[in-house]
Amino acid sequence: MKVNSISVVLLLAISVSAAGATPLRRTSGDQLVHKFSGVVLPPRVGLFTRGDQQLFDPAGRDVRVRYILDHLLWGDVYVYPVGPQHPDLNAEFKIQLTAIQRLNRNVKVLSRETVHTNQNGRVITGLHANCELQRELFGERNRKCGSQFYVFRDGPWFVAYRFSYPKEKTAIALKHISDFLALWNWKPQQRVASIETHP
Repeated sequence: MKVNSISVVLLLAISVSAAGATPLRRTSGDQLVHKFSGVVLPPRVGLFTRGDQQLFDPAGRDVRVRYILDHLLWGDVYVYPVGPQHPDLNAEFKIQLTAIQRLNRNVKVLSRETVHTNQNGRVITGLHANCELQRELFGERNRKCGSQFYVFRDGPWFVAYRFSYPKEKTAIALKHISDFLALWNWKPQQRVASIETHP
């Protein structure tokens, strides 16, 4: 997951299109499958609807898919490889928190914790940060927001989520985020995933 300008993203999209390849393959039921990691991105997760996608490298190994719930919640799902720039879970968590603090105003990290998700019977460890900040949200600049960031390492891949919502809607937003985390399976044949928190 990288921070890129719109022009770089557009250039990457053009180069991928020119090569005739796409890293997100559409399957039955309008699901998208990230061909490198096998992560499945359904058209809906609970009340969230899948939105646009971005590629952060020409091959498409580093991608972002957005999920939106009305004008309440904006969720970004990132899938990207472990590597020199993203070496391990703890280092990646720090890198992404630094990026959040750099890209937004008045960031407060309220809490950090270890979390676990069950994917197809496999327990995968992740890290979670609960933040307050100011950012653009649904066309409104410098909106006071809550933000939940999760990152998991699944073998050679990171799967990360970042949810943003108006601060005054925190209670209902957290309910929908919990539903998203419980309902989204990274592989289509998997059973329903669950998530546990450990302060």
